[in-house]
Amino acid sequence: MNNNRKDDSDRALTVTGVQIDGGMPRDKAIQRGREHAQTYRAASAHLNRAIDALNSKDYPRAIGEFQQALQHNRESAEGHFYLGLTYFMIGNYVEAAASYKRAIICEPSDPMIHLNLGIVYQLQEHYDEAIGAYQRTIALSPNNAEAYSRLGSVYTAQGKRQEAVAAYKNAVRIKLLADTESQTDA
Repeated sequence: MNNNRKDDSDRALTVTGVQIDGGMPRDKAIQRGREHAQTYRAASAHLNRAIDALNSKDYPRAIGEFQQALQHNRESAEGHFYLGLTYFMIGNYVEAAASYKRAIICEPSDPMIHLNLGIVYQLQEHYDEAIGAYQRTIALSPNNAEAYSRLGSVYTAQGKRQEAVAAYKNAVRIKLLADTESQTDA
């Protein structure tokens, strides 16, 4: 018996022609692929209907469609994010935060999700959590003036004047740089 795994894998793929993926029967692999494609199409259809409902401010329908999309694809950062946005629009900040947290698990490097989570925390007066979310937003997107501005407003609410001034100065600096760059591009 040959102990070289590459040779064994090559034989499974090419010698017999009936097995792939280290021993999975070809027909079973094809069936699994078809099931995944069907699940993806169903999730995508629900997601599109949910976004349409959200845009038309039919929030109950949007929530139902997002939940259906997520039944088909639990790892959809987009589905969790928009579900959170829908809950935010109806003032259900607890569910909004939960949805944003699930979106972050799926896509931890998206600064917009962290920003929205920070906004929800801020509205709930969970200031320490809001600060953390805004700081993660800034770490992922250092030129995000809105994150600095919102961070400044949380520090203001906490009575942390020095931190608030520093955050606001960063927001203004970034905004002025962006405005200057857009004027030179025009």
